[in-house]
Amino acid sequence: MRVLLDENVPVQLKAALARHVVKSVNDKDVGWKNIKNGALLDAIEGAFDLLVTADRSMYAQQRLSGRNFSSLVLPTNKLKDVLALGDRIAEIVDRTSVGAYVTLEISGEVHKRSFDPSGDGSGGGASGGPGRS
Repeated sequence: MRVLLDENVPVQLKAALARHVVKSVNDKDVGWKNIKNGALLDAIEGAFDLLVTADRSMYAQQRLSGRNFSSLVLPTNKLKDVLALGDRIAEIVDRTSVGAYVTLEISGEVHKRSFDPSGDGSGGGASGGPGRS
């Protein structure tokens, strides 16, 4: 899986995801540092399979319906806490499918919903309740 770490995610998380191709928007070869969320989501299409972010408002603020990648939202961007969840994050990445919006709680609990909660292709936004896995 091709994983992109958002600029608010510690790059040290790459070590926990070593089974995957992992880049950060902060990497010079990616060149997407300080890019706005809408433009970032457009840029990810076809280049990455999963965005890992700590931006908990993205689902409500951006149109995600029809996107061909997934998103994993971390409970924090604090290095110590993110690294403590490294194994859990790796497990989630291994099991995430295209079009999934997954949120991880600090407790390790996972909530999963589709980018298109309505199922008709016109969705987006925060409608539909989270599923648990």
